[in-house]
Amino acid sequence: DNIKPKLDWLEQRLDLDDMAVSKIVRQFPTILGLSIPNKLEPTLAWLQQRLSLTDRELSNLMQKIPALFGYSVDTNIEPTLNFFIEALGDEDRALALLVRSPDLFSKSLEKRLKPRLEEARIAGLDIDAGCLSRIGKYTNKQWIASVDFQTRQLPPEQ
Repeated sequence: DNIKPKLDWLEQRLDLDDMAVSKIVRQFPTILGLSIPNKLEPTLAWLQQRLSLTDRELSNLMQKIPALFGYSVDTNIEPTLNFFIEALGDEDRALALLVRSPDLFSKSLEKRLKPRLEEARIAGLDIDAGCLSRIGKYTNKQWIASVDFQTRQLPPEQ
């Protein structure tokens, strides 16, 4: 039975109590099937190093979105991080946005983030952290209404 060592590892690695570990497992039961040396630890190490997180910040991040344990660094996490860095043109602001709103890592680059960024640019919107947060978090209906509202706020072209 390899579940107890995994639970113990999570408690120790993220400085969690039994209740916090239980919540992570309830939210992302697949974690119990993931390898510590091949998946869990490399993902945590990458996130901590790349996002410049303290142990406490890493623990908070993983408690907010336990599904991150299962994401591929190469095909999901890193490309999403790079998208936000490029869109904002500022790595520190992109890191701050993603640490504040880690659920943005769960949004599809191809189906949501990239198309909506293009829509925002075509509409002439300021691409800032607020815009990028809306790009990721808003439903289609909210997004369309937001773009419409914001374009009506833009000064007329000269």
